[in-house]
This record gives sequence, structure tokens and C-alpha cells, in this order.
Amino acid sequence: MTQTFSVVTTWGDQHWDHHAKRSVQSIISQWPKQVAKFFYPDNLAQQIQAPNTNYFTVAKEQPAFNEFKTRASNDEEVKEKMNISKNAYEYDVVRFAHKVFAVLDASQKCTTDQLIWIDADTVTYKPITIEWLNHIAPEHSFTTFIGRPKKGYSECGFVSYNISSPYSKEFFTRWRSYYVKDLYKNLNAYTDCHTYDAVRIKMKEEQKIQDNDLNDGRFLGYRGSKHPFVNSELGDYMDHLKGERKDIQSSVKDMKVKRQDEHWQ
Repeated sequence: MTQTFSVVTTWGDQHWDHHAKRSVQSIISQWPKQVAKFFYPDNLAQQIQAPNTNYFTVAKEQPAFNEFKTRASNDEEVKEKMNISKNAYEYDVVRFAHKVFAVLDASQKCTTDQLIWIDADTVTYKPITIEWLNHIAPEHSFTTFIGRPKKGYSECGFVSYNISSPYSKEFFTRWRSYYVKDLYKNLNAYTDCHTYDAVRIKMKEEQKIQDNDLNDGRFLGYRGSKHPFVNSELGDYMDHLKGERKDIQSSVKDMKVKRQDEHWQ
């Protein structure tokens, strides 16, 4: 069966010129035309018009996000954890909640079989086919992700969700509860990766969903890569631009796979 697909991402106002515009341009030009695009900028003036492309703001579409943002921004426990932690970003729950609520909203709006999240610092450097999307996000798995066992939580720069699954609504309802009910406080850290893993692992234990870890060793033969996104099959088409290299490409030092595409030269 050939599935249908949507793709979603979000970005802050300050990121448009630096890397988000390039990411959006690459999705529009390199992803199949029939893939529905859902973009959630903080500033709706940041748009590239194209067929089958939709722009929304999380703040307008998801009132629950605004309520959560106000509450969490003033939470003394959250502030304290950010102040004393060596990895303060892991407790910046408001920052990462933008991403979660964009996915939650797109999951309600899209009418396709699969919804794919892509971080807005990801560039698609060559054309993607529907056949490849069917391969990378197989129908039998509810979610495809990039595991990081040594890190302790997944790399969620690319995540697919099988919207046609009978457990789709339950998954997104549970995920939303980590924010509207402040359940994120029960976790070791507060990023979207941590809340996503919490729901995914629990529902897998309940045998309600299957998942598909692109960093399970199938591509490299091991799971030790520090940059598993570009060292998985995703790197054949996309580059997740981390750190100081968001406006260029991933560092050659990160690459364990030798690719011949011009992007990597």
C-alpha cells in the first residue's frame, strides 16, 4: 500500500533568515508535491507561498499552549532546574513545547496516513520520493524515530506518526497531557524528546503500538554515532544542521558514512 504523507515544522521569529527559510525552501522544492506541508512560524509574515502549503501559528491554533506557556514560564521549580543544571536547555520546557503543540495541531488538521516532523534546522538537499517515504516510515509502525541509547533519550529531529493508526488519538492525547496536566515534571528532563519517549515507550509496553528506530544498527552496523540523524538513512537526503553550523552543513567530523552527494563534499 502506498501511504499519503504530511510534513510539519515550526520556528521562532529569529531563526527565519539564519536557517528556517532554507529549510522551508528545501522542503517545498525537494519533497513530493503531493506531500501536504504544515508550517508553524511565530511570525506569519515568514512564508514562502507554494501549492499544498499551509501556515499557522501555534499560539492562535492551540489556546492550551498559551495557558501552558504562561504557567510554565512562571514556575519556580522549572526556573530553579534551569539555573542549577549543567544542561539547562533540558529543562526549558516552554521552548520545546512549541514543537509538541505544532505536531498536535497538525495531527488534527492533516488528512494523510502519516505525519512527519522535521526540525527547522534541517535541509533536504536532494529530491525525496514517495517510495522512500513509505520505506522510511513503514505502515506497520506507529512512529519512526532516531534512538540514542547512550544519551538516554531519542533524537527527535525526524519523527513520523501513523495518523491512520487506531491508537493515534490516544497517543496524542497522552502526549498533550504532559503539558496541560504538567506531567512533564515527573520526568528526568523536560524536552519534547523526553515527553515523546515517555508516551512511546509506555504504549509500546502496552502492545498498542510498534516503533521503528532508524538508529538500531541496521545502517552503520552499530549505534555509537554522536550524530545519528546524518549517519542513518536520513542522511541520504537530509542534513540536520546542529550547533554553530546551522547555516552551512554538518561537520565532516560527524560523518561515519562516506557519501558521494555534492552536499557532503
